[in-house]
Amino acid sequence: MRRGRRRWATLGITAAATLAAGCGNAQESANSAALVPESALGDLLLSARDVQSMMNGAPLIPQPVDSGMDDNRNLLPNLNCLGVWHPGESAIYGGSDAGTWQAVRRQLLRAPGNDQWRSSVVQSVATYTSPDTARDFIAQSADRWAKCTNHTVNITLNDQRLPRWRSGDLDISPDHLRMPISRSAGAATSSCEHVISARANVVIDVLACAPGTLEVRQASQMADLIASHVPSAG
Repeated sequence: MRRGRRRWATLGITAAATLAAGCGNAQESANSAALVPESALGDLLLSARDVQSMMNGAPLIPQPVDSGMDDNRNLLPNLNCLGVWHPGESAIYGGSDAGTWQAVRRQLLRAPGNDQWRSSVVQSVATYTSPDTARDFIAQSADRWAKCTNHTVNITLNDQRLPRWRSGDLDISPDHLRMPISRSAGAATSSCEHVISARANVVIDVLACAPGTLEVRQASQMADLIASHVPSAG
């Protein structure tokens, strides 16, 4: 009887170990399936029609989708404010070979003509190696953005001064940052909202600006809509 009990006990332990291993493999497969590949990034960007609708019908001309980061550190060397001022900056995200982001799709939509960028949207999505590394970027950005609240920036490009830029208070929630921004050039004023968030292994980065002094919330709405298209584990 004792030998039989030992044999059944051994079989039970083996079965439990096999079941645990199977569950672990299933979880790994589920997590891998939830990762967004580079090939799916372009589909996450909102259409020009969706963006215009969310911007209250403002006519916005979509520019070609860019597959690289931007680099404006020569205009704004203050890295704490650079990431607030403009989405998708290489000095903030780092190089794709540095083990951070893997791929990016970035697009500008702006009003026709020269309106000093008063009506514009920049949407950007970048994949990371894992959800944890995407969330780490949000945490790092929170530290930088916190050092650029209620800050005024004057930038000159080709001997011409760009609209004066002033940030507001930083709003932090889990995996989500929001900063209101105002731009002014003479009597012309525009209001902006910059939002970054993490969903699965994707960092979503949206800046929306509209003429006037009314608070802009469309960047949050766009970021949420993009996030709703990103699969998540569970």
